[in-house]
This record gives sequence, C-alpha cells and structure tokens, in this order.
Amino acid sequence: MKRYLLGGVLWVFVAGIVPASAEQGYVTDLCTVPLKSGAAPAYKIVRMVNSGTRLEILQPDTQGYIKVKTPEGISGWMMTQSLMNQPSARSRVEPLEVRVAALENENRILRGETEALNSARDASTRCNDELTTVRSTAAQTLAIDEENRQLHQDIAAARERQQQLEIENAALRDSYYRHWFLAGAGVAFGGLACGLLLPHLSWRRQRRWGQL
Repeated sequence: MKRYLLGGVLWVFVAGIVPASAEQGYVTDLCTVPLKSGAAPAYKIVRMVNSGTRLEILQPDTQGYIKVKTPEGISGWMMTQSLMNQPSARSRVEPLEVRVAALENENRILRGETEALNSARDASTRCNDELTTVRSTAAQTLAIDEENRQLHQDIAAARERQQQLEIENAALRDSYYRHWFLAGAGVAFGGLACGLLLPHLSWRRQRRWGQL
C-alpha cells in the first residue's frame, strides 16, 4: 500500500511538470471503460466512461495505466489499451449516419424540386404551344378580317357598278322609246300629209285632163 502511495505522490509531482493539454485520446469501442482513482486495479472506480468519449491525457503510460480527464473535468486512471489515438469506429459511424440521413433528406428534397421543375417545364411547354396556337388563330382571324374587308369593298364596288348599269340601261330604254315614238309620229304625220295632199293632186290632174 505504501508503494502505491509513493507512486501516487510521484505521479502528482510529474503531473505538475507535464502540461495539462499535452495530448488527447479516445475511449475504445467497448461500451464503457472504468475510470479509477489510481494506476492499479485495486483503486476504486470514480466513473464509467462511454465509448468514443474524448479524454484529455494528463500523464503518459505508467505500468499499463494512463491518467486522463473527462470533458466534465473528472480526472482518473484507465488502462492504456482502452485508449486510442482517434475516435472509435462507433463514434465515427454515428455522425456519418446522421450525415447520410441528412443527405438522403436533401436528395428527397432535390428530387421533389426536380419533379416540380419538370412539371413547371411541361406547363411552360404547354403554354408555349397554346400561345403558338393562339397566335396562329389570331393571324388567321386577321387574314379573315382582311378578306372580309376586301369582300365588302368588292361588293360595294359591284353595287355601285350595278347602279351605274341600271342608270345606263334606263337611259337606253328611254332613248329607244323616244326613237320609236318619233318614228311612229313621223309615220303618222306622213300618212296624214299624204291623206291631205292626195285629194288635191287628184283634182288638179282631172282639171288638166279636162282642159285638154
């Protein structure tokens, strides 16, 4: 027991010389590791340290034990073989699992956004097609309106020409009727003149024949 106390005093003296933050280590993959009050199996356990816990090394290896301090500030001794230079595989896997879960969640979000973008692109394509159809229909409507306007102009011109032809036709009928009226009047006047002149001519002829 005196040897243990002498060793403890010696380690206390050495601990005053070695810097407190010289090294760091990590508890192995064991579920829990006992942290004892001294560097020997006979010392009592002051705390059970979980696997992957980051510990501050206070004193180097002494007869298979090393003095460390927990993040809570509790100091104690543990077997050197229970300490590693890097975090345990279990402690490294857990953050990776969290990261993988986060990446999977981001991937799901990205897939949803991709689907939304594809839907928006399809909707935009449909809108462009509908816009093209509307523009084509509008162009056809304008062409039809232009044709209707031209037809109205042609119809108005045809009606005007028809009215002019009707006027000319009426003038021709009037001229025709006047011509035949004058011809009929001339014939009637000639017949009347002949009727008036013939008796006188006959009487004169008879008188001449009588004088002979």
